[in-house]
Amino acid sequence: MNRQLLGESLGAIAGYCESRDIFRARVVFCDATAYDAGYMRPEEIAGRVTIRGRGCTILQPGIDLLERSETFPKDGPILIITDGYCDHFRTRRDHAILIPEGRSLAFPPQGKIFRLSAT
Repeated sequence: MNRQLLGESLGAIAGYCESRDIFRARVVFCDATAYDAGYMRPEEIAGRVTIRGRGCTILQPGIDLLERSETFPKDGPILIITDGYCDHFRTRRDHAILIPEGRSLAFPPQGKIFRLSAT
């Protein structure tokens, strides 16, 4: 995922959090492994987050990290951000997928799809 698209995606998450009075969100980045950035305030997500990973199509390690975490709510939903170039992933949690407008997944998604419009 290119830097601009990732920045817009993180900004969308921060904006959603602020509009719903969500004070912290757990952020996990993926490449061949998962990088847990921990819980972050919306303003941290929007501007000061250090991005790790990038350039990998394997999202399952990040999903697995959250599903196994003792500090992530057992009923906490997961938002999966992808540019569409990813392997099939599975989750037992309620989840949604944020994907750029005009892109699709190579497999039928189980969660709700949200489209990120280009700016």
